[in-house]
Amino acid sequence: MAGSKFKPQYRRLLFIDAQIRGGKFPSCATLGAKYEVSAKTIQRDVDYLKDELDAPIEYDAIRHGLYYRDKTWFLPAILMSEGDILALLVGTQALEMYKGTPVAGELKSIYAKLAQLLPEKISMAPELIFSRFTFSGAPARPILAEVWKRVIRGLLHQRVTTIEYASPRSDQFKVHTIHPLHMANIEGEWYVLAHEKRWGDIAQFAVSRIRKVELQELTFTPPKGFDAGKMMENRFGKFIHTGGGGKTVQVKIQFSSEVATYISERAWHPKQKITWRKDKGLVLEFPVVDVRDIVPWVLSCGLHIRRLEPKSLRDEIAEAVKQLAKLG
Repeated sequence: MAGSKFKPQYRRLLFIDAQIRGGKFPSCATLGAKYEVSAKTIQRDVDYLKDELDAPIEYDAIRHGLYYRDKTWFLPAILMSEGDILALLVGTQALEMYKGTPVAGELKSIYAKLAQLLPEKISMAPELIFSRFTFSGAPARPILAEVWKRVIRGLLHQRVTTIEYASPRSDQFKVHTIHPLHMANIEGEWYVLAHEKRWGDIAQFAVSRIRKVELQELTFTPPKGFDAGKMMENRFGKFIHTGGGGKTVQVKIQFSSEVATYISERAWHPKQKITWRKDKGLVLEFPVVDVRDIVPWVLSCGLHIRRLEPKSLRDEIAEAVKQLAKLG
């Protein structure tokens, strides 16, 4: 341990734990000599382990050293570097993106527990971190705490789950019996991918649109070959299509030079392809299951689009523009 001038308490606790757990019956004097601190410092650390962390440390009068009465006890071993502390502090600020959701409260509790394990002295002031980073996420619809907990429980324990759900196209709540398979946060909204018993297929449910959850005693087995990652590959925006046998259509959108750089700098789709043109414009290509998913985005690009494929997408855009023209 020579040459180590900065020895926060937690590092000493890890050292003491390793020596005692190794069955060496160390004394405070021998521990202090090895760690290059006084025996009194080690004694205070041992008292802290016993009084604050309930460590079952006993003194063996015959072997003149310390041992664990219960070897199943373990020290909560977390060593954090300056970079780890920075990540922790910045992470607490990132929780601002999930204000009003149950996950925010649970994550804050976890961060609070981690913060208690930090060394007594750190080389940066937390208030400096908080004043130099700002996070702003898309507003998320609130999720009922009990709904969140039960959906998660059904997912983790593979319990058949009954939900009362209102789709975005209806204000009427309907009862669905589901097998929750995967949770995904997409653009700030939480969704559960689940097998819907009545439909016999995988469906996507916005957790914020669930008002009641009941867990049945029955359990289920996830379908063979279910792969949430593959289901997300052809997603554009918040929509995940689970049916149709995975069939997709290739979309091609030609953008003008005015927005080409902006388009090229973003990841719009996991399988996108960009081809630059001589006029400094570009063509963006990617597969979608349903062209209607991208209609709002295409409309938002306005006059910067020079060409659209396939024809089914052009037809959808034309119909949307026609309906908008009626508003005047």
